[in-house]
Amino acid sequence: MKLNNRFIFGLLSILLAAAIAFVALPTIARQTNGKTEIVRITKPVLKGEQLSADNTETVEVGSYNLPPNIAHTFDDVKGLYATADLSQGDYILTSKISTVPVSSDVALNNIPSGKAAISLTVKTLASGLSDKLQPGDIIRIYHFLDAAEEVPELRFVRVLSVTDAKGVNVDNAKEPVEDEEKQQSATITVLASPEQARVITSLENDGVAHVALISRGNEKLAEELLTEQEAILQEIYFPEPSEEETEDMAEEGEAEGSETGNAEENGEESASAEENETTNETGNSSKNGSENNPDNKT
Repeated sequence: MKLNNRFIFGLLSILLAAAIAFVALPTIARQTNGKTEIVRITKPVLKGEQLSADNTETVEVGSYNLPPNIAHTFDDVKGLYATADLSQGDYILTSKISTVPVSSDVALNNIPSGKAAISLTVKTLASGLSDKLQPGDIIRIYHFLDAAEEVPELRFVRVLSVTDAKGVNVDNAKEPVEDEEKQQSATITVLASPEQARVITSLENDGVAHVALISRGNEKLAEELLTEQEAILQEIYFPEPSEEETEDMAEEGEAEGSETGNAEENGEESASAEENETTNETGNSSKNGSENNPDNKT
């Protein structure tokens, strides 16, 4: 019995070794030694720069453990734009390229339909919240000419970016490192509706605009505030008619309907009268003709 067990174990070991030698090892070898073509960066490419034959090349590399979203042919990247800085020798992933030009301001690449990005000047340190604003903040804009006034159209506005006098983005979220001069805010770019944009343009050329921080880091509250602002704009520029106005409009519609009905009735009566006159004239003509013509007498 012991001999039979040893024989069976030995036979199974031989079969397992054969399977490993003739099936598993060749499969692993094919995977590790397999080759495929990929697109590689030949010189540094900055974010927003277009990919071309001048800064890319197609090379053959081992296919083992390559990312599934890697670009394999030049046609996969031709004319596209880098969404991140790429260094020489980097493989190109589809997540790092875009079909549309990418600016340094990511927020400006996705302006919602019906909205616009518009900037206002920071005329004093205090009016720009002492260089503390950050993208995504919800602010309220006040206007000062002869006196400080709240602007209903600009109670809640989202900040897209803050820039210095050269148009370079200012990152107020971090402190400057040693010996680095802090950038001073010169303009604030916000997301606005056409109505808000007109008001901001007016403020820009008349008096001084001051901003106050209302919300930061609370997206739920931000959406609630922006929804409230939309309701304010709707009430100012597109108010719904009151009950009295609705009733007046309904009465005017009824009056117009009555006038139209009367006109139609008068038209029908006139037509009937004309038909009767025509019939009478035809009958009289026939009668006179019969009397004047003796051949018609029986």
